[in-house]
Amino acid sequence: SSVLVQTPPGARFLYSIAIMADILRKELQAAFGSEALTPAIAKEMLCKLGLKEDCAAMMVQEACPGSSMTVPEFVNYFFQGVGGMDKAKLASLAASLPVSRDLTNTDETMQVLAIASDILASNMSIEECKKLTFGSETEKPAPPVLVSAVAAAESKLLLRNSPPHHMVCVFAMYGEKNRIRTKAEHQNGQDFLCTKVKQLEWLFAGEKDKTWEIVAVDDGCPDNSKDLAQQAVEKNKLKNVTILDLRNAYKEKIPFFVERGLDEACKKSRKGGAILYGLHYASCSKPHFPTGKPRLVMYTDSDLSTDMALCGLLSDGILTKGKCMAMGARYGSEGTFLVKPPDCGAAPHPQSHYEQPNMMKIVLRHYVRVRLLPMLQGIYDTQCAFKCFRAEDIEAIIHDVKSMGADFDMELLLCALLHYQKGGAEQAKLCQVAPTLFTEDFAESNFMASAGDPDKPYKTFAAMCTALVEMHERYVDPASPEAEAQKGLAEFCRNMTWETYKKMHDKLNERGPTLFDHPFTLDELKAAAA
Repeated sequence: SSVLVQTPPGARFLYSIAIMADILRKELQAAFGSEALTPAIAKEMLCKLGLKEDCAAMMVQEACPGSSMTVPEFVNYFFQGVGGMDKAKLASLAASLPVSRDLTNTDETMQVLAIASDILASNMSIEECKKLTFGSETEKPAPPVLVSAVAAAESKLLLRNSPPHHMVCVFAMYGEKNRIRTKAEHQNGQDFLCTKVKQLEWLFAGEKDKTWEIVAVDDGCPDNSKDLAQQAVEKNKLKNVTILDLRNAYKEKIPFFVERGLDEACKKSRKGGAILYGLHYASCSKPHFPTGKPRLVMYTDSDLSTDMALCGLLSDGILTKGKCMAMGARYGSEGTFLVKPPDCGAAPHPQSHYEQPNMMKIVLRHYVRVRLLPMLQGIYDTQCAFKCFRAEDIEAIIHDVKSMGADFDMELLLCALLHYQKGGAEQAKLCQVAPTLFTEDFAESNFMASAGDPDKPYKTFAAMCTALVEMHERYVDPASPEAEAQKGLAEFCRNMTWETYKKMHDKLNERGPTLFDHPFTLDELKAAAA
């Protein structure tokens, strides 16, 4: 892969060996299944990999003198350290890996993929690996690199078993002058565009009937994220990457965006406009693959907080499990993990929820949300930027989405569920929610408090509450029992200022750790806000 040119040597080796081992394993298993490989066939395969004949003969003689090998034994032997995994090695890795994650460390990110390839090469089941790494009531989870590797291995296994398809991966860029660079170029550099490509290359390696592409959308960024992304594409000769600019939606007078008041500088968009533009493009653009192959479109964030190697979970949810859509979850359920660098490891549920920096804010949002928008009942992380749809459904789904701000994710999910419900989908088939590991990125977050505006999180979540009222009035029949029952809550939230929200939040936050479904009363909220 051309991506390897700009990859540090250590990560380059791990990445290329992991890819090679997985492709070789897949080819051999397709040809021989569970049959044994004779020394002659093993020697022939090594010669095809570039070994000289005498060297290959010597290695085969050492590995299987006068006998035969199974496919896993063959790959594990010739890719020792990359091609095998057992309980002892898992334990050894857990003891040697860093306690937290560093999203700016490319070697560490590539190590996740190499370990995942190890797991796939072994005879260990994913469930067994989870039991050994995900923790329990008495055991802490393994380091996040190892937890991520187990999840990536599961994702690749699920993708391997899914039918042919093409996946378009969309993300927005705003103020990405630092994270798009390498660590050597900036202390917060994640080299996220190249890294996302590597993660997808690894995931889809050996899957000739399954393809992918990236669509990155500049959200009217004043720091020229678009140009920086284009430079990264050209410098690293990245393939399957398209760079878009939301400002073109204004220039082209696309009706959808004109109706939502998009201005020339895109000031009304806070990620939502860029994602909608990317979804629109992905659903309407000419496909880069033979027509007839299912096309999935997912969107994520620009940083590396959620690993793109997990996209197999989304493909599995829609194409194998038969759900209308699929999404990830960062918290709120078993199997989710939250990592807060530089000192904290993988915190499981409910600890991950309690350690969420905006714990009470998301609890209050959930309280308002499930009452004003009851169709979202049961989905705790509606804001998770890891959602996937069939391309042919997207235009109908986004048709009624009005928001381009912080509440965009929630409204998009709401419109998707309503679309599928109107189409006759059963409740159980609406959405597959896959738990993920999420690494906080405090240094470059566009939503965290800053020295310039320490109240930014309060303003963001207060605006979400107001937006929830607006969505309630648009999507819930005012004559329905649900609307009648929540009149008081809707009125309370309708014109709430961020100052009032902050007062209410801080008072309720004094009660300490609080789960999503805590039964607050409206009177309790009013008293806290008074």
